[in-house]
Amino acid sequence: MKQLSGLDAIFLNLETNAVPMHVGGLAILDPSTAPTDFGIHSVKRLIEQRLHLLPSFRRRLVASPLNLDQPYWIEDPEFDLESHVRHRALPRPGTDRQLADFVCDVMSTRLDRSMPLWRFYYIEGLQGGRVAVLAKIHHACIDGVSGAEIMSTLLDLTPEPRPNPPPERPWVPDPVPTPLQLVQQTLKNLATRPGDAWRLLRESAPVLVSAGRAALAQRRAARQARDARPGKADGLKGAAAPRMLFNTTITARRAYAFRSVPLADVKQVKNSFGVTVNDVVLAVSGQALRDYLLEKRALPDRSLIAAIPVSVRAESDKGTHGNKIAMARAPLGTHIADPAERLRAISQRMGSFKRSFKASPARLLMDWANVPAPAVFAQAARLFENFSIQDYVYPPFNLVVSNVPGPPQPLYLAGARVLAHYPVSIPYHGLAFNITVMSYQDNLDIGLTAHRGTVPDVERVMELMVASLERLKEIAAAALKKAG
Repeated sequence: MKQLSGLDAIFLNLETNAVPMHVGGLAILDPSTAPTDFGIHSVKRLIEQRLHLLPSFRRRLVASPLNLDQPYWIEDPEFDLESHVRHRALPRPGTDRQLADFVCDVMSTRLDRSMPLWRFYYIEGLQGGRVAVLAKIHHACIDGVSGAEIMSTLLDLTPEPRPNPPPERPWVPDPVPTPLQLVQQTLKNLATRPGDAWRLLRESAPVLVSAGRAALAQRRAARQARDARPGKADGLKGAAAPRMLFNTTITARRAYAFRSVPLADVKQVKNSFGVTVNDVVLAVSGQALRDYLLEKRALPDRSLIAAIPVSVRAESDKGTHGNKIAMARAPLGTHIADPAERLRAISQRMGSFKRSFKASPARLLMDWANVPAPAVFAQAARLFENFSIQDYVYPPFNLVVSNVPGPPQPLYLAGARVLAHYPVSIPYHGLAFNITVMSYQDNLDIGLTAHRGTVPDVERVMELMVASLERLKEIAAAALKKAG
């Protein structure tokens, strides 16, 4: 029996029927590289052979009494692989749009908490003889980095699967704890909580003072810069983001779009401007959102603010799964018309963030999540949803933008080559749009996940992202030509 961290439990307690808290990945496969008998049975057999390397796949939840303490994972005594790997086929002609609609249907419903919180779908009938595997895993089990670790466990570097030594010890399911055992453990944990809170207060106080001083100094410097350069404001006023159409109450209806763009184009822009790949991703997203909102006549005067998940996973956390992330705020420069100026502004802001983030002990952010009782988070989530609070307040973020590094070499699933791997993420109340990209081989694979009622034409945003990258590439090429 293993207790969830406070951060893992938050993703359970934020979940409602309108906002299922699972993430996913859509892998497009070429079965021509696999044995002739490749199919769903090949995928099941591979997963079964590597279950001992995927501990979260056989664990299910056990809640604490009255939800007063973090829940527990136990090795599920009723685990059945057949319940977790499903077979589906698209109707003809099997277009990418049909596949995206299937993803929306699957991702709009919650996982059954009486079972391990994951499910795979093997999907046939795609155009060109391709097949797909859609993974659906609760966010309480993984974040972006640990999700990539799970896929690396299942995938191989060659069509021939690597040797898979058996586990050192056979798997043994846990007995389901009795109510008395849970009560005793909960009381024991509650007794230590005041001491943990006092320790965190002592450790956090110097960090908060330092962060406050840095924020005041940064605001003073920004004010001086605006006074010296009128008309060059960064589009930020105060701590809140501007209210806009993404900041609304949502339902479970999803919209999804996916596409790949050449990583070489991104790197060309990166090298020309002397920025990072992440800066280019943010700038491309900012330009696409600016153009999209201009078409809707809904562009705020101030810059949109993206929530950027940042991994705080230490080397010792490798292979532990779960969540080790913190959220950063990144202006997307949507108030800036010039693409090059936007990219430079984003790069400057992100550089300042990285320096300040390194100065803050990330462990404190994780530890504070363990202090409140899970019931408090769950009740807050219900109130937030039932009273539609996000429809009236100024939000800290407008959307989520995430960039997950992936492998540069080709990968194979049971012999079938992975052509692309598109992320599928989570919209939430007040955050109805999510942009997640993952590098793989020579491409950036982009997945856009949104609330359908808020962004019904999510494919249009994808088109604008592709056009935005092309525009930056032209600017970079022109600058290179001029320099040469």
